[in-house]
Amino acid sequence: MKIHLVTPRNPPSFWTYDRILPTLGKRCIFPNLSMPTVAGLTPPEHEVTLCDENVREVDFDVDADLIGITGYIIHAPRIRELAREFRRRGHRVVIGGPFATLCPERVRELCDVLFIGEAEETWPEFLADLERGRFRSEYREAGKPDLSRAPMPRFDLLDVDRYHALTIQFGRGCPFRCEFCDIIVMYGRRPRTKTPEQVLAEIAACHRLGANQVFIVDDNFIGDRNRAKAVLRAIAGWSEAHGHPIAFNTEVSLNVASDPELLELLRRARFTTVFVGIESPRVASLEETRKTQNTRGDLLESVRRIQAFGIQVQAGMIVGFDHDDPTIFEEQLRFVQEAAIPVSMTGMLQALPGTPLHQRVEREGRLLAESTGDQFVFSNIVPRSMTREELYRGYRELLRRLYDYDLYRERVAAFLARRGAQVAKGARTTRRELALLLRILRDTVLRADPRRAIFTLRLLGGTLLRRPAAFRDAVSFAVTHKALYEYMEELVAHLDHALERGELGEARLAPASARAAGAG
Repeated sequence: MKIHLVTPRNPPSFWTYDRILPTLGKRCIFPNLSMPTVAGLTPPEHEVTLCDENVREVDFDVDADLIGITGYIIHAPRIRELAREFRRRGHRVVIGGPFATLCPERVRELCDVLFIGEAEETWPEFLADLERGRFRSEYREAGKPDLSRAPMPRFDLLDVDRYHALTIQFGRGCPFRCEFCDIIVMYGRRPRTKTPEQVLAEIAACHRLGANQVFIVDDNFIGDRNRAKAVLRAIAGWSEAHGHPIAFNTEVSLNVASDPELLELLRRARFTTVFVGIESPRVASLEETRKTQNTRGDLLESVRRIQAFGIQVQAGMIVGFDHDDPTIFEEQLRFVQEAAIPVSMTGMLQALPGTPLHQRVEREGRLLAESTGDQFVFSNIVPRSMTREELYRGYRELLRRLYDYDLYRERVAAFLARRGAQVAKGARTTRRELALLLRILRDTVLRADPRRAIFTLRLLGGTLLRRPAAFRDAVSFAVTHKALYEYMEELVAHLDHALERGELGEARLAPASARAAGAG
């Protein structure tokens, strides 16, 4: 049987870096790991092909017996378009993934077979049923699968050279209970992991395919700290034996800062960046959302401990908690500046389906609509300590200031000055890396507008004077700013338009429950 697995294109977002992909010489930053994972679960007697719409055009007339589609909530409109077009042309369509798991009622009519939950057991079961000619219209996980038995994803089916980095996964699940988080809804609170041997095999496969950056996509890589240490020891050994050819990044909880052994293992394994859900510098807001793990120590000191091991902290920040009043925006900016966090993914609070937050605000009559999955241009919650207009105006100004040229450059300089020693790669600079460096300088200096050119030259010049060994990092921060600044400019323009049209007044936005009742 011929199986064609499709990943929908990403709408522009904070992490897609669309505006600098031509500079990087790539079509997408990294692949969604879902379809290579499903391909790895497929018995060898079936022929599997992948189409990631971010790097190649969809062929709706593809020669295939079965079309599989995945995606997140933010992909919902495109999932709908893809499914309908494939079915219109006579294809059998199956859909799974986070959107299907969290919102099955929005997916059933789009497909012949719906998958809810993780697919390690249900996908092979469905294929066996299909071969027998008596498959079900819905497959739902009976329990959380044992990842130590999971086969390797089919990285070989990816258009590897079109991505900036490759992705692997160590574990699923998180022990914490943040009110807004859908991860524990989908994957549970008991972390499940692969073995160190599995992870090393996946890293080696990515290395053979030419990857020099690997993103470990776990939502909390240190959810099981002992297992994380074991796999880090294995990665560090592999990395040291091979001359540190790959830079890793991942997502961790802030309690990583309280474990020096764990931080040293991350450094030895050449983890250059970690994304940390800090969310807010306001303790009352953290307590409200049950993120109490971030209240057990000083936030600034925790960030600085991580940075001292040579690791960049990228922050996830949120505004719009019930305890956030109009002073929160200045408080957030001050924290990010003092912490020297160059990249802060700051969004508005979203009530995602299935989460305790969604249940609470719906019960309170404050749910405006179902989430689009985009936390940057829309909040689906009526705020408690400010008006919606105050939230949007404050958020707009916070975005503008976060990626202001001077404030961003100050954060980069402070981070590079305080960052501890990194583990450097052993090999010499390749022609490919030199060509990338020259393209970045071309697009951030030679072909840039005067303001950006001056910003880049000041950032690079200051780095050469104070910490010349960090010059290449400064170049990377310069091109990252170009991507984020231009994205934020677009967001601010969108918010300005909404404010000018008066779309944010509470009187014009009845709660979702009231609108549903009225429609009936």
